[in-house]
Amino acid sequence: MLLCFIAASTFWLLNALNKNYTNIRVTYPIRFVYDQREYIPLRPLPEEITINVSGKGWKLLRKYLMLDVQPADISMQGLIQQQAISTAIFRPNVANALDGLQLNFIVTDSLRFKFDKQVKRKIPLILDTLHLPINANYALVNPITITPKEVEFEGPASVLDSLPNPFVLSLPKTTLTGSFNSSVPIDYPYKALVKSDIVEAEIKFNVKLLAWQNLLLAPTLQNKPKTDSVTLFPPVITVRYGYFPEQADAINLTPFVLTADLAEINPKDSTVAIELLRKPAQVHRVILQPNKVKVFTAVKLTQLKK
Repeated sequence: MLLCFIAASTFWLLNALNKNYTNIRVTYPIRFVYDQREYIPLRPLPEEITINVSGKGWKLLRKYLMLDVQPADISMQGLIQQQAISTAIFRPNVANALDGLQLNFIVTDSLRFKFDKQVKRKIPLILDTLHLPINANYALVNPITITPKEVEFEGPASVLDSLPNPFVLSLPKTTLTGSFNSSVPIDYPYKALVKSDIVEAEIKFNVKLLAWQNLLLAPTLQNKPKTDSVTLFPPVITVRYGYFPEQADAINLTPFVLTADLAEINPKDSTVAIELLRKPAQVHRVILQPNKVKVFTAVKLTQLKK
């Protein structure tokens, strides 16, 4: 009985595969043809379309099993600047690729895509010195060295235009009290679209312990009103400055200049920020105490005395 069942099934299958079938809906692979050295898709390209075909069962079975199925080539010549095309444009391409199946019509009405120019761009590397994780009592001894000095990116022009130039590197968030000699990664977005010629850069620098001194200094006033006298409280600022001990004798305190811009007074509390305008070259860190002062005019002082 089992042999009879197998024989009957085989005859039925062979008979079914020899029949012609019409109005069969299937998916069919497509392949975009373009210069991959000059253009790059910004999103994944469609890989198949839905079509309606007629043909023998053998051909349909081969299609379902993806046996020796050649994708339909979609030439992007003259179309690559667009973002969508009608499937009617490439109907002959699909019909020629079916190999034994008759194309009735294409169910998918359009294909969407987005291409951009494939370019290469070299960008210099720098270190984010404003946020270096250096202990507050230390400062850089010598200039920072970065090897290599630049990175070359390859990818879509619009994406590379969005990358920072120069390209800023960041150090791990660990407080440094000594020399640094390590590699940091070249971290950038859109890695599925963009490639870099290096994955990390070597950074070297050294820090050294500072000595500290205090200086009392009165800030100069900017944008002072002509019709009213102004008094700051406190009138002097403690300038705490850090320097390398071996440079102590070379420090001239004359270049220190503090300013208070009266055009920037906070109306809520009548305070103004103190800014360091100049400092000696040998001074590496400066702390202002306080960093903002109260502003009194002659009218307000009179009211306070009453």
